[in-house]
Amino acid sequence: MNGAATKAGGVLSRCHALAARTGLRTSDLAEAVAEGDPSDALAFATPDPSHPYGRRVLIQTPELEGMIATWTRAYPCAPHDHGGSEGVVRVLQGALIHRMWRVDGGRLVLVAEERNVAGDLLYCGAHLVHSMVDAGDPLPLVTLHLYHDPITHMVVYDRAVERTYVVQGTCGAWVPVSQPELIQSAFDGLLPPDAVEPPC
Repeated sequence: MNGAATKAGGVLSRCHALAARTGLRTSDLAEAVAEGDPSDALAFATPDPSHPYGRRVLIQTPELEGMIATWTRAYPCAPHDHGGSEGVVRVLQGALIHRMWRVDGGRLVLVAEERNVAGDLLYCGAHLVHSMVDAGDPLPLVTLHLYHDPITHMVVYDRAVERTYVVQGTCGAWVPVSQPELIQSAFDGLLPPDAVEPPC
């Protein structure tokens, strides 16, 4: 087994150990992503310059979803939610700008903005609308994401044309123009997530 594969086994082992448990809480995810040398997860970094980030799924079960995001410089993801799933993000490498939004009266209002660096944890609540972008540090941004209850869909906002999209959970946090089959529905205007989420 090569060195990269050996290092990669650490994050996969943690994911599989979590997936074997029931009743996962956000605190369980935070404990798991905080463990270990981040270089083991960096073995899964997968750039995709055509999108805000390359998306490499590590695990997806009825209880847990985990993925590595490898961010494209100066290419922010769209403001989005996670369809009711809760999760934790660990910055593995580089730094990011994290923006939190609220939909108010047909507008996206910036609620808070923070800079996070390698080692930081970000909590993504079930109703959080947020966006992220590489902050431009010398090392490119790579993040580890864990969610309990896999993401079945996301509400994604296109601020440029003021449209709201519901996309499949397998899509990244952008409007999938080149893969329209990932769009479940679209609405004129910027609507709050609870107004557009598909019925359970």
